[in-house]
Amino acid sequence: MIIETEKRACDQRIGVAGCGSMGLPMLQTLLANNIKVKGYDIRHQDDFHSIKEHFVESKSEFIKESEIIFSIVRDEGETLELCEGKNGLFSVRDKKIIVICSTLSPKFIENLKRKAPVNIELLDAPMSGASIAAKEARLTFMVGSTRKQFEYISPLLFFMGTNVFHLGEFGSGMAIKVLNNFVTASTVVSIRKVIYQARRMNIDVDNLLKTIDCSSGQNWFSSNRAMIEWFEEIYEKDNTIGILEKDVRAYVDAYENSSHDINGDRNFSDAVLAELNNLR
Repeated sequence: MIIETEKRACDQRIGVAGCGSMGLPMLQTLLANNIKVKGYDIRHQDDFHSIKEHFVESKSEFIKESEIIFSIVRDEGETLELCEGKNGLFSVRDKKIIVICSTLSPKFIENLKRKAPVNIELLDAPMSGASIAAKEARLTFMVGSTRKQFEYISPLLFFMGTNVFHLGEFGSGMAIKVLNNFVTASTVVSIRKVIYQARRMNIDVDNLLKTIDCSSGQNWFSSNRAMIEWFEEIYEKDNTIGILEKDVRAYVDAYENSSHDINGDRNFSDAVLAELNNLR
């Protein structure tokens, strides 16, 4: 496999699949550190003028040119298209590493790994910190892999993040990421709810949030509101609130649609989903 070669990860040809609000700044950070990296996205190359010379419009060419692929695509459907679709990663015979950074159901990626051919190594390394952290190269990565794989890939991750945790075997990173994002989604709907109530009762919202910042209700979403461009977004399927909805559903699939969930109670997660959908 690739990690058994003498060639360091930083010297390999890197591909970033999914050049959205997270993938694009991650690609730019790698470029700034003189890493050989190309980007690919389902959108047309005209949308990526800032990386025009480092963008590959053909999926097959992108996969052919990349030895290590960071997958930062939106959801399970786009992940399947990258791996199993026409001219997908699983159809090639060369040795490749794919690092799954998208937030997906742990069950989904375990099934994906079972279907992967022997020449394809899968690691999961979902990240947290939102686009501002991606732009400032201070993401947190939650890695599920063997120790050898982690030691191999972590130098690349440290270019893009300040916290890189090895959490266990494949799937461990994603298992923790969906738990983290369930907390985030719960916090988002809570803060948006109290803002709504404050405005309804003519309470100064700025004073409310400043008080929360130094009180027991302090949280990442409220404290970073000046840097979170989606802080007041309404729900749309394709925006960040829509992505949070997807992440909650990944949590439900992993933890609440399981025979191991002895409580079998989805009232709270259903309420979070409903509140996300009602953000207006």
